[in-house]
Amino acid sequence: MKNKWKNNFFTLFVGQQLSFFTSMIAQYALVWYITDISKSPTLLAMYMLIAFIPGIIVAPLVGPLIDRLNKKILLLSGDWLVALAAIILAIYGQGGPLPFWLLGVAMFIRSLAGAVQTPTAQSIIPTLVPESFVPKISGLNGAFNSASMIITPAIGAFFYGFMPISQIMLMDVAGAIIATITVLITRIPSFDHLENPNSYLHELAEGFKLVRHHKGIFHFLLITTLIGMFSWPAFSLYPLITTSYFHGTISDASIVEVFWSIGSLLGGLLIGLFATTKRRLTIGVMWYFLAGISFSFMGLLPDNRQGLWLFIVLQLPGGIGFMAANGLFASIIQQAFPASQTGRVMGITQALISLASPIGLIFAAPLAETIGIPPLLILAGGSIFVGNIVSLLLPDVKKLDHMTIMTDAEANDA
Repeated sequence: MKNKWKNNFFTLFVGQQLSFFTSMIAQYALVWYITDISKSPTLLAMYMLIAFIPGIIVAPLVGPLIDRLNKKILLLSGDWLVALAAIILAIYGQGGPLPFWLLGVAMFIRSLAGAVQTPTAQSIIPTLVPESFVPKISGLNGAFNSASMIITPAIGAFFYGFMPISQIMLMDVAGAIIATITVLITRIPSFDHLENPNSYLHELAEGFKLVRHHKGIFHFLLITTLIGMFSWPAFSLYPLITTSYFHGTISDASIVEVFWSIGSLLGGLLIGLFATTKRRLTIGVMWYFLAGISFSFMGLLPDNRQGLWLFIVLQLPGGIGFMAANGLFASIIQQAFPASQTGRVMGITQALISLASPIGLIFAAPLAETIGIPPLLILAGGSIFVGNIVSLLLPDVKKLDHMTIMTDAEANDA
């Protein structure tokens, strides 16, 4: 019985990671394609904006469905939505270059799938994993995602060099097949909400009420949303920082992504190996400070080859701090509510995160065209500093360091 939960969880985990790996190859190839043919901050920001819209609209709506419906169906629907977008691109691309409007549709569909799949996967963790292991699993999940992202930018750039973008997209179909097999053989508990007299709309409103009444989580989410408004635009324009400001190539842009992913891998491993349920907020804030310092220095670099190499090196501490902080923050939210309510809470969380990005991008594109992209990195670093200080000063948020864990996971299987 000791390893029962481990065997069950890691069956799902391995399948999801392999699916993520193939999807990231296709995703990076798509980013390189858009960057290469557009060379415009405004156009790239527009595509990023399209990618965030489903998260704003769908994520809070899908939350109650996660708690009510079979989670396997929701996970598989996300995988096959992405595969559908890949198939459309593969068929249409046989006739030549992909038009901008179709790329926008593909970005929208991929984001729609993520708006369903991400909160579903996050809500499953407390139901499969004993409570003391939740912070470690969140860290390991981020670490393995980062490990995939270490090599997928380079693989995507390699394939982009000699294969049509439409064929590279078929990587997503292979990932969907792998995920389908592992999801079907994993035991995932479902909570019987269908016999509950409350309607879907009632549970949707209940999800907002749960978050709103938990003052610590509510204020913390507001702070992280505001940080996202100022920081995500800079992340979205990373490829153009490399190619336009530092005058690098697509290969250089992939190296930047690789170093960020190495840093994220290290940050995730640190949390996966050493995290506990004690003082997670304060420790996460300290890690986030490291990311803020890194971003601020990135925005001060000269626009030459030496500046590019320093930009690459700074991805390591930036990735470490960002992933370590977010791994701890995610585990706090996952365990602040009973596992039977986690779906709707994670849906609202995903919506707030998604809402921050397009608001920031609306202002980021004109600013990037006017004053350049590097100042956006300084703004990102500054927002992290301010947000972290506010988190430590607000009593309701600071109480999350000593939060009562409310997960329904079965600890006796550990």
